[in-house]
Amino acid sequence: MRALGAVLGVIAALLMCGPTAGVAQAAVAAPAGDAIAIGDPHALGVVDLYVDPMCPFSGQMVQEQGDEISQRIENGMLRVNLRFVNFLDKYSASKTYDIRATYATFVVADQSRLSDTTWRFVQQIFSAEQQPQEGGPTDLDNNQLAELANRVGAPPPARDLIRLGLPIGYDARAIAANNLALLREFPEPGVPTVVIDGAPIDGNTDWLDQLPG
Repeated sequence: MRALGAVLGVIAALLMCGPTAGVAQAAVAAPAGDAIAIGDPHALGVVDLYVDPMCPFSGQMVQEQGDEISQRIENGMLRVNLRFVNFLDKYSASKTYDIRATYATFVVADQSRLSDTTWRFVQQIFSAEQQPQEGGPTDLDNNQLAELANRVGAPPPARDLIRLGLPIGYDARAIAANNLALLREFPEPGVPTVVIDGAPIDGNTDWLDQLPG
């Protein structure tokens, strides 16, 4: 009973520290359903980006294009509606990595409300040093995800929520399922997929060249 009381006390404190319900926003972004909206809502370039935290091709895209994406977000030229799916959850060591990484990103966005902090966290979880290997023997636990949040400057309540590992404010399984249903409406529902003006494009192509700026 004491342990349960302690957990409930932590949850109550976290809920009082900042927004944890509804849709995650980053900086000036507007609510975006099951996406995390990163960047200026008035940006000339707007994309929906579908990724899977375990997917090596999603990781390759973020590793190769992440800095340019960051620069365009910072310059107000690009708005990314980030949509996570969980194709590969069953191939993670914990069988829950996709869902936990998705939840962690929503929490970082919600608690920081900063596009640069949120995108830097995305770059961390997809980095060659941090992204778990599909079918590998280990993945990142909640403490490690919280440390990545700390590394990019996410506020303490975000780190505490990630460590706690409870679906407070966001149901990452439902988010991933809803995004997967949208992705499967396209002829080739793989990741990474970038959607520009309703048209899906392979995320590992030169899609940035098709946008203003």
